[in-house]
Amino acid sequence: MKLIPALMALALIASAPAMAQDEGAMSVDLQTAISNALQHNKQLQASTIDKEIYYQKVREARSKGLPQVDAKFTANTYFNKSLDFGGMAMKMPNSLTFTATASWTFAMQQIASVKVAKIAQRLTDVTVDQTELDIKANVADTYYAILVYERNLVILNDNLKDMQGIANHTARCYEVGTVEQTDVDQITINVTTLQNAILSLQRSLETTKKLLVLQMGIDINTKITPAETLSQVLEANAGVDTAKLDIANNVQYKQLLISKEVGEQTVKLRKFAYIPTLTAAYQFSKPVSGTAFMNFDHVGSLTLSIPIFSGFYRHSLVKQAQFDLQKTETNIALVEDNLTQNAEQYAFNLQTAIDAYELQKKNLDVARRVLENYKNKYNQGALSSLDLTQANTNYLQAETSFASASLDLLMAQNQLLKLYNLL
Repeated sequence: MKLIPALMALALIASAPAMAQDEGAMSVDLQTAISNALQHNKQLQASTIDKEIYYQKVREARSKGLPQVDAKFTANTYFNKSLDFGGMAMKMPNSLTFTATASWTFAMQQIASVKVAKIAQRLTDVTVDQTELDIKANVADTYYAILVYERNLVILNDNLKDMQGIANHTARCYEVGTVEQTDVDQITINVTTLQNAILSLQRSLETTKKLLVLQMGIDINTKITPAETLSQVLEANAGVDTAKLDIANNVQYKQLLISKEVGEQTVKLRKFAYIPTLTAAYQFSKPVSGTAFMNFDHVGSLTLSIPIFSGFYRHSLVKQAQFDLQKTETNIALVEDNLTQNAEQYAFNLQTAIDAYELQKKNLDVARRVLENYKNKYNQGALSSLDLTQANTNYLQAETSFASASLDLLMAQNQLLKLYNLL
């Protein structure tokens, strides 16, 4: 049985015997499991906070382009010094002055900064989408593994009951001398092997359920049971709507396209540093106490700042932004090639998994019929215990292969849908 890496990691720490199925366990379907995981995942919560941070960054960029108003109180003292005006000394008085200043600066850089902040906010939204997509895929893979384990457990338990019945029948036949001791031993070994396999499978099932509980973000001691069966999930996930498969939906591709927009606006932002800026200001000043020296109540100003030479600093910034944009464009072309290749490979993997599933389904039907036929022959004394045991082993192998093929099919479909952001 192939398991996802996280499941393998958790399986290493599973050593306690499996617990019996709790009748009060929480029934969970796949959508409920995904909803809980999305609600409680810490990484997703952090990404959501990033969205709020970038929302505030947009407000910050906009605010820089709005008029700015400041107020201040200034206390002056001249330490009783006097000012000489043509031989006449004038004592400089202490004063407390209130000053209010309003200013507004028009610069193309501010407009570009707002655009960059908005695009960066969209990039954060796509990052959240990527996190959600990863969570959905991981939860689905774990849930599918649980369904496979539970199905195999039912098969093994049913098979164990059959083999125990055959073992009892063989023991009675041995007592009347119609079979040999080796027949009894062979069936007993088969029963013991099944019991050990069931215990091992129960431990793996409980471990996988704990992994799903962790992914859902609920109490680790919560007992869960899937609300669906493997066959129901296979029927619900039969086929992929190829009409919806568009590589432009890929989250990584979206991120790069938005990054390209950021790069384009950044180049414009750096170039705008060469454009003059215009600042309008108004100041109101009034003494609160004393008489302020050379005080004017109302002062207005209009300033045009013209950048001339900055030691190639601005030129270097523009070049850096242009190179970053070229790098992003190259990455987009590379990702397009990789995504196209992956899409073909994942589609091939899915078709291979479908073919393997259909083949294993047919093999299972054959193995099941063969086993039933061998059971009847064995009960009639026309078949040895070795032949029956081999037929039972072949049947269990067919069941395992079918379950493995089912899991491969679901995970291959998951992989393809994740690529197209359709989970």
